Amino acid sequence: MNNFLSKYQSAVGQLNYALFLVVVALLPFPQIFLRYTCVAWIMVWFLEGRFLSKPNWKEWRKMLPFLMFGGWYIWKIVSGLWADNMYTYAWQLERYLAFGLFVPVGIWGVNQDYNWKHICIVLACSCVLAAGVYTFTLFWVSNADFFNHRFVRGHLQPLSSEFFSSKISYIKHRLFLCSVELMGIMALLYLRKDIIHKLGKIKGGILILLAIAIIVTLILATGSRASVLSGIALLSVWALYKLPIRRVRYKIAFLLLACGIGLFALSQHPRMENFKYEQLLSIRDTNPEHNVRLNIWGTALDRPQDYSLYGLGAGQSFQYLQNKYKEQGLSSYHLLNSHNQYIEEWIELGVPGLLFFVLAWLSLPFCTQNRARKSAILLVALYALNMLTDCMFGRFDGIALWCVWMVLIRLQANTQSHQETTRNT
Repeated sequence: MNNFLSKYQSAVGQLNYALFLVVVALLPFPQIFLRYTCVAWIMVWFLEGRFLSKPNWKEWRKMLPFLMFGGWYIWKIVSGLWADNMYTYAWQLERYLAFGLFVPVGIWGVNQDYNWKHICIVLACSCVLAAGVYTFTLFWVSNADFFNHRFVRGHLQPLSSEFFSSKISYIKHRLFLCSVELMGIMALLYLRKDIIHKLGKIKGGILILLAIAIIVTLILATGSRASVLSGIALLSVWALYKLPIRRVRYKIAFLLLACGIGLFALSQHPRMENFKYEQLLSIRDTNPEHNVRLNIWGTALDRPQDYSLYGLGAGQSFQYLQNKYKEQGLSSYHLLNSHNQYIEEWIELGVPGLLFFVLAWLSLPFCTQNRARKSAILLVALYALNMLTDCMFGRFDGIALWCVWMVLIRLQANTQSHQETTRNT
């Protein structure tokens, strides 16, 4: 093994980085391609043998978030002691395996070929390309007889906002697609100085604005309300760092103003037309067609004493909700999950597991500094909001996006540490 590593380590390291770039490029596309590439990437990382060297424990703060998520995954394994359905338990452990495998990646890091700016370039280009691919695909589908019969059921339909938003999830779930696209906007903002320096202020500025406009148009066309709100929150947090104001109260006032504008913009979204505002006074509606998520959350929280102490075990929330739907007469909700990552963790792992899950997220900004801390805050803001309305880890897309951003934060922190060391010497 050692002879192999010494002879081919450079080539394996380059292959490892190349596979990671492919993972980044595939983020906006269907997860079937993403899954196999992620597995190949992590296998090559272990083949590279970086874990055979002694880790630098002086950088324990950078490792802590990975250890926290690994500890949360271990608690899921332990919860199998009281899980009823071992099939769903094993299925979730397999799906969440990345949280365990990523612990050594966080401890030993990645090789010197990794460059976070190059990764941001690949991500930004992939997001813009995806917007064009999806638009062309849906236009083709809406006008071609064969695909028209399959998707639109026998009648021609022009490409419209409603058509786009209803069909996009056939290709890629809108929440995860928009999350990646928002990450692409962040990548463009990170790279803006390099792009302007290379292309000039006018050409570079136009290129950045055009790319962001394409991405924003795709996000609006998908009809994802959560993504609109998440995007406004991300850009607001970004702007807070740019304001030349030291006093915290002015920044808080700016954030509240941005949130107010964002909520107004969200209220004008086409998908809000059928939203029953009066039902917000109650978490559950008697009409199963009104405010589905509120009904699901109300049903899940109907008897918290069933799971509050230590939960029902990993993977058990789905069957629990199916039984509750039958009790509440919500038969049309069969096959729906909790649509809330926090509620799912509470049901499966109880209060201790939920608290550990939240602390794992809070450790990200706590254990990073400078620009890397801003990236960590943006990641936490994106996931924290989206986990309110959906299970971000219920699909492999959400896990892959988490993996990529964790690597980017670690790379950014390492780059800053190297720059500070160079300046000091």
